Amino acid sequence: MRKASLLILIFALMTGGCFGGTATPERQRQTNSSQVQDLRDKGRQALIRGDVERAALTFEDARRLAESLDDRPGLAGSLKDLGTTAALRGNNAKAAEFYCRAHAVALEWGDQTLGPDCLSYRAQVAHLMGDHTAALSHYSQALVVSRQIKDRRGEAVILNNMGLLQQAQGELDKAEKSFRQALAINTDLAERQSMASNFSNLGALSEKRDRRAEARNYYEQALVLDKETENRPSIEADLVNLGRISEAEKRIEEALGYYERAYRGYLALNLRPKAIEVVKRLIRLSKATGQETVAVAYQAELDLLSAKP
Repeated sequence: MRKASLLILIFALMTGGCFGGTATPERQRQTNSSQVQDLRDKGRQALIRGDVERAALTFEDARRLAESLDDRPGLAGSLKDLGTTAALRGNNAKAAEFYCRAHAVALEWGDQTLGPDCLSYRAQVAHLMGDHTAALSHYSQALVVSRQIKDRRGEAVILNNMGLLQQAQGELDKAEKSFRQALAINTDLAERQSMASNFSNLGALSEKRDRRAEARNYYEQALVLDKETENRPSIEADLVNLGRISEAEKRIEEALGYYERAYRGYLALNLRPKAIEVVKRLIRLSKATGQETVAVAYQAELDLLSAKP
């Protein structure tokens, strides 16, 4: 079963806008912060499109600008964003380094909101690196602070990720409770993208319990929400999840349809490793159903993808 993906949520720092008239120091500070935030917003849009490389370059530009302007909130946020892209690239050690630096800057500046956010991301990295004790410690600290400052959005993120840790440890009932608490908060806040992640994680939990009909329902709800928010490549991940359920239920043609849509989506996003993973499923199922010509065509596409540098 595919490991449930960690929820990656980029919090935007509130910044002042540009004003007309004589530039006072405060107005200039707001203008500078706005420039950093604009770069971070562009990086976030690149992430939504699935362009991790472009996002990383843009976040690095934001970091350098924030440092040159001594914009401490912007610097903390940019470092956190760079941690996100490092994690997406699979460089967990580098991600941890960025998150630690972001957390230090946030504490130095006194930004209470960013503090638990960075603690949560440090916990995610510890989780990915297999250090469950450190992950639970960071999550617990972040959850306490988020509740103290009444950051419900941050609380939902932490609960969702605590659920993933609990699931990895085999504590399925605790994981379900955490996912449902996160979903309740996100539903109340109308955070549709986060709701989709909660549904996807509940689907993975149901699949682990061999409750396929329940898992399908959760994955379908995730797909609807991801489409509404145009959240790629989560849309493609939802399609793969549904294809896997259909395959387990021996609904092979339906599974092929889901996998084909996911494959074409990953190609459009230039996510070659994901595309390769899915086209291998298409080849296997096409052969299993006697569609040799189709399998040969997919194999040719796989050969081209594998040959690219």
